[in-house]
Amino acid sequence: MTRHEMRECIFCLLFQNEFYTTEEFDEQMGNFLENFHFPEEHEISDKDEQEVRDKVARMLAFLPDIDEKISSSTKGWKIDRIAKAELAILRLAVYEALYDDAVPVGVAVNEAVELAKQYGDDNGAAFVNGILGKIVNE
Repeated sequence: MTRHEMRECIFCLLFQNEFYTTEEFDEQMGNFLENFHFPEEHEISDKDEQEVRDKVARMLAFLPDIDEKISSSTKGWKIDRIAKAELAILRLAVYEALYDDAVPVGVAVNEAVELAKQYGDDNGAAFVNGILGKIVNE
């Protein structure tokens, strides 16, 4: 599994987290990881699956801090008004940029913009880039 594929997988799980209770999410994460399809040469290994699970768990632990950083950078936008796809992308990018020393800030921002182009609405990439710019430049 490539780093980009792992981010895409984690983004999908963070997106799903918005719709389930904690107990339901654990079950849904297992179902998702069993059925997520990668290109054949990048099948999800047990090691990759554990890394995804660990990273999602760490992100969820930091979620209150991450959401506070997002909220303070979005003037006039409450967190519950942000589109769910863009919110999941922002959460992933903020976590990687501020809490994951293995990911350079520029990579976290660039990957978030790419995910927003693919999964967000027409202005999603610009919105994500603007918010992340404020957060990482503080």
